[in-house]
Amino acid sequence: MLTGKQRSFLKGLSHSYKPLTQVGKEGISEAFLTQLSLLLDQHELVKINILDNSMESADSAARQICEALNAEFVQAMGNKLTIYRQSRNNPMLEIPGADNTRVKINRQNKEMMSKKATTKKGGVKSRPNQGKRSVAKAKREEAEKLEKEQAMAKFKYSYSKEQSSKSNRSSGTSKEHGFKASHYKKAGRGTSK
Repeated sequence: MLTGKQRSFLKGLSHSYKPLTQVGKEGISEAFLTQLSLLLDQHELVKINILDNSMESADSAARQICEALNAEFVQAMGNKLTIYRQSRNNPMLEIPGADNTRVKINRQNKEMMSKKATTKKGGVKSRPNQGKRSVAKAKREEAEKLEKEQAMAKFKYSYSKEQSSKSNRSSGTSKEHGFKASHYKKAGRGTSK
């Protein structure tokens, strides 16, 4: 059960929240309750919108939902209501004057998971690949890269040389005389038929 101070604290938190779900003309169904239970496990504080075509009022809907889900009613304003239930898996909200041990334990566990591994003396554990082996590996990779670049340059040179000799043949130049085949044809000295 929430006290007045706890309820006002949650009202202040929920002020900037937008409704995450809504009650329509079907009313409060089992599917709606399962969806809302999942939302409460994730967010702990949920704002719900009651549509105009719904047969439920905000107060009666809040009572039904709180009984079904073991949640705490925070407030109802117009067609919107706010409900709180501490998450079973991942409690996040620290409420003043409440038993917040689960929240603190959860926060400590998250901090422990995010910390870097340290040695017994407090130093950061070294990474195994940053020693002499990694330096040798880097040199080896650099040498392989250089060999590949040289092989590609050699291949490009031989390929361009091949292409230039093919283009000389196709244009009709004669290596012996330096004349183009078109000169022979113009002069009437072309191939005999």
